[in-house]
Amino acid sequence: MKLVGRGLFKVEGEMPCSPRAIRVGKYSLIATLEKAEREEAAARILSFSLQLDQWVGVSWHRLVEMMQGDYELCQRAEKAQEHNFNERERIQRAMWKYYILSILTIGIYALFVAKPVAQMHEIPEIPFSGIFMFGPQHVFVGVQELVEREMLLQVRDGEDDVFFPTPALVSRIMQKQSVVA
Repeated sequence: MKLVGRGLFKVEGEMPCSPRAIRVGKYSLIATLEKAEREEAAARILSFSLQLDQWVGVSWHRLVEMMQGDYELCQRAEKAQEHNFNERERIQRAMWKYYILSILTIGIYALFVAKPVAQMHEIPEIPFSGIFMFGPQHVFVGVQELVEREMLLQVRDGEDDVFFPTPALVSRIMQKQSVVA
């Protein structure tokens, strides 16, 4: 196996088309493999091929890192949403205090104190994924089902497994998406 990048290996053999010929959304291959688990697992694996514009296999460790990164992104988004919600309440209280003190001091308070400004956090965009509802088992089941259906080739590399897309998987996606080679 030829190493292409960290946890990525070049696919040996001929594939029916180039990676750019098929359409793969961010973790979704809508209505191509009958089950959301299989579609997300295939989309995650194929996303690396799309990024590199060559067919690559993905190590199990790299897939787990990808899911861990998505989970951490979701946690950051939830914290940012909570902060922004609490910040709105804080600003409302501070503005109320600012207006009351400005009225009581006939505007002198407003000359010396600036209006409160909200410190909002940017909310990162979270990809649509089943792991947020069902956990990482969602992808694990999908990978296992794709291996059983011979749409992914599982190869042992030391202590890690590497999953390669097969021509059967790519042909199935091409058929469902009406892509001509």
